[in-house]
Amino acid sequence: MAEITSALTASGYKSLCVYNDRLELLGRIESWLSLVWPERYNVYSNVQGAQLELHDTTALQALCRPDRYLWLVGSDRLMRIVSAQKADHKLVLYTKDAACILDERVSTGTLSSFAVEDTLRGLVSGAAAWPCLELGDPAGLADAYAGEVKPGSLLSIAEQVCQELDIGFRVRFDQQQNKLLFELYRPKLDPNARYAPQYGNLTDLTYTESITDYKNICTVVGADGTVTVGATDNTGTARREMLLDASSKKKEDGQSQSEYLAALRTLGEQELAKHTRLENFEFTPTGPVTVGKVVAASLPGTDIQAAARITSVTLQSQKGENTVSTEIGTPILRRKNT
Repeated sequence: MAEITSALTASGYKSLCVYNDRLELLGRIESWLSLVWPERYNVYSNVQGAQLELHDTTALQALCRPDRYLWLVGSDRLMRIVSAQKADHKLVLYTKDAACILDERVSTGTLSSFAVEDTLRGLVSGAAAWPCLELGDPAGLADAYAGEVKPGSLLSIAEQVCQELDIGFRVRFDQQQNKLLFELYRPKLDPNARYAPQYGNLTDLTYTESITDYKNICTVVGADGTVTVGATDNTGTARREMLLDASSKKKEDGQSQSEYLAALRTLGEQELAKHTRLENFEFTPTGPVTVGKVVAASLPGTDIQAAARITSVTLQSQKGENTVSTEIGTPILRRKNT
């Protein structure tokens, strides 16, 4: 799959289009009070999509209604309007990324030990039809998911699997074909994509390190057994325990005790993956960037370097001035002397 270049650069003229659920163009918005437009790699639940603040007019009220889509011209994403608030002569639109339409479809079966790309594409294609939504080209990912995924929305399933395996997913807007395309993707490290203040290609670099929710040992208590996983040899302050209640999980018919305990260990490992030590960079790029791209960055005055994935790119536009901020995720941090 060819890399899709983000349109989220601070330079250039910006405009928005409004589409209905059949992707028919309804109108265009050329100016606004403020716009925040985020594009993300694989996190869509419980986060805000684009937010648009406009002068309140009768025409805009009629145009910008919930369930319609906003498109930032040149982007590969759509944002679905979920709320329109009118107050103080302003119209404020709140949206969700089009990927959140997957939250409107569910899978009722439990999944375990499956090929990720084939399974997720099968869930989307097998669900009740959504207007204009189709499968995009396969990415050719060979990843297998060894754990278990409970019934839920297609969005929650895709997020659980893709976040654990560092896979991106999106519902991409193909404006030429007038389609929404569900795709998985995972760009590889670009050795030429190096960011540092001395290179003149970023500003506002910050580094965050947090152990607020960090756990490294999980004891899983099931109905028919108990297991402990993680850094079980750790002692003292290096030992950070948590308990997972899996009392509802019982041995299945024909399942051996060792198979049952292995399933509990998988649950424990999945839970620990949600409680990792947080380390990330945030920076403002001075040139174009792509969501999902792996870049190398360094923090001046420290021994910290990172080769990490761009997990979100956000355009902020206000009073004719545009800025772009980028967040790169946790993985692949290293010290210069290691």
